[in-house]
Amino acid sequence: MVTTVSVKIDDNHYEPNNVRTRISNRLSQVARTFRAAVRFKRSKKDACPPDLTVDRSQEKKSDNNEVSPPICCGQRIIVDPAHHLHYKWLMVISLAVLYNVIFVPGRAVFWDLNNSIPPVWFAFDYICDMIYVFDILVRAHEGYLEQGLMVTDAKKLRKNYLSATNKWKVDMISLLPTDVTYCWWSPSECTFQVPCAVIVRLNRLVKLPRIWDWFERTETDTNYPNVFRICKVLLAILVLIHWNACLYFAISYAIGFGTDNWVYNIEGPKNSTLSHQYIYCFYWSTLTLTTIGETPVPENDAEYLFVVADFLAGVLIFATIVGNIGSMISNMNLARVDFQNRMDGVKQYMAFRKVGRELEARVIRWFAYTWAESGALDEERVLSALPDKLKAEIAIRVHLDTIKQVRIFQDCEPGLLEALVLKLRLQVFSPGDYICRKGDVGKEMYIVKRGRLQVVADDGNTVWVTLGAGSVFGEVSVLDIPGNKTGNRRTANVRSTGYSDLFCLGKDDLWDALDDYPEARANLTERGCQILRKDGLLDEDVFKKSQITRDSMEESIQRLEATVDILQTRLARLIGEFGASQAKLKQRLTKIELRPMEGDQEQSSPNSCRRRLRSYEVRKQSTPPAITRNKSM
Repeated sequence: MVTTVSVKIDDNHYEPNNVRTRISNRLSQVARTFRAAVRFKRSKKDACPPDLTVDRSQEKKSDNNEVSPPICCGQRIIVDPAHHLHYKWLMVISLAVLYNVIFVPGRAVFWDLNNSIPPVWFAFDYICDMIYVFDILVRAHEGYLEQGLMVTDAKKLRKNYLSATNKWKVDMISLLPTDVTYCWWSPSECTFQVPCAVIVRLNRLVKLPRIWDWFERTETDTNYPNVFRICKVLLAILVLIHWNACLYFAISYAIGFGTDNWVYNIEGPKNSTLSHQYIYCFYWSTLTLTTIGETPVPENDAEYLFVVADFLAGVLIFATIVGNIGSMISNMNLARVDFQNRMDGVKQYMAFRKVGRELEARVIRWFAYTWAESGALDEERVLSALPDKLKAEIAIRVHLDTIKQVRIFQDCEPGLLEALVLKLRLQVFSPGDYICRKGDVGKEMYIVKRGRLQVVADDGNTVWVTLGAGSVFGEVSVLDIPGNKTGNRRTANVRSTGYSDLFCLGKDDLWDALDDYPEARANLTERGCQILRKDGLLDEDVFKKSQITRDSMEESIQRLEATVDILQTRLARLIGEFGASQAKLKQRLTKIELRPMEGDQEQSSPNSCRRRLRSYEVRKQSTPPAITRNKSM
């Protein structure tokens, strides 16, 4: 692609041939390392678990059932767009595109920048070209989903790549060998000349849409999407200002440096430096595109046209950008605004009902605590968009360790624990709030997630014990064990010392989950009885009577179920017999209805009439004449 490059740098000893040799040797070493890594990766493929989303139907095997060796364009090489390595590759190709976006226009206009470090620019240019080439291989083997499965057939992947017109056309245009112009237009011989030879590499900017793929993937994966969107918009603003600055410097060169007050004046030791040239052009571009500040007044028609075009572009582009930034900032505060509206509604209600200053202050402090701790996050509303399976997995990750801390739930079936974690509800209590009072009917059990609770006497001053994170109370009351001397009522007062976060599990929710696990229900009842026996709170006689009653009821229910099954069987048999007899009766009725029709048909037919006339004549001839005369008389 490049035949000869002559580089001249004062006070530095760069030899072009040596530089190219070192670069080519280094690139060859990188290529060998990459091929070795690919072979090592393929050798470990069999040890990896299978990917259920990959379509293996198109994979070919040899006659001896051995997997064919992977080749560069074979079926075994597939790029999964959801893999983290693909995301890293998108970042690499984005950096290569961004390098061309910034430095190709800059080096084409600012000759001092182009002549500063030619070997470095040479190396970066062709490293980016190699990345572009490798990106074609990646895009040609990017997997896609077909009927929910990842396609792995190389022919289908390449066909899919070629069917997307924009992809392969953009890749081909961006790699056109425009560098051949270096043969007669040396990139290093650019002094007081615009543009420089590197302008022929502008086709590399066609690859710019590849950056959007990385932006979209990052915006999806990051936990701070609004911050990333703002950074993305700022990057777009800086690139536009940079391009406009380069264009201003090029127009100044075309008109003539220092010919009027509008163009850049290159005279003087300060104005001739690269830093001052770029900073001034960037400053002028910023003022023009943002339409703020005062800029030099144009003095000829070309300058007026350029400034007008800049103003129009600035109004359109930056109006859109500012609007997007405004919506992003408002979206960042959307949760806070929603929370503030809810708090204002509660405050208005309390003021209307005149609940009192003390209670109002407690409610406001509760709102402030919930916002500081969780941002007033409504878990049910946030997770409502997910399917039940994913919601269950999230709940298991978050609450499974918490539910295992309860003694009666230890060593329970995993299915029961998964059903219970979906029914846990988080409750927040303020300082001084009573979670339960002595004598209340126990309908919930509580697990302390954060905070401290005190078990106090009836006077409210004597503290019996302090509960911290991980403590559990009320677990026996939800089991509703017969013979409990407390009658499933609370035996103590539990008060929150400060702000406390507690997980609550209701009795109805527990028994709904236990309906599908009868063995677990018996085990939990036995563990609850052991806890009551340990504290002397179980009436054995009542418990045994309830068990006998329950067993008799279960036996009665079983007998009733057996009787119902027998009746259902007999009813099904009777229904079958009734259906068969009904079908026979219909057939008989049909035959009876068809008989008169057949008789009428026989009577109306000509043959039957002839037969009857013939039989009449025969009877008449056989009758004696006397009888005939008597009848005539």
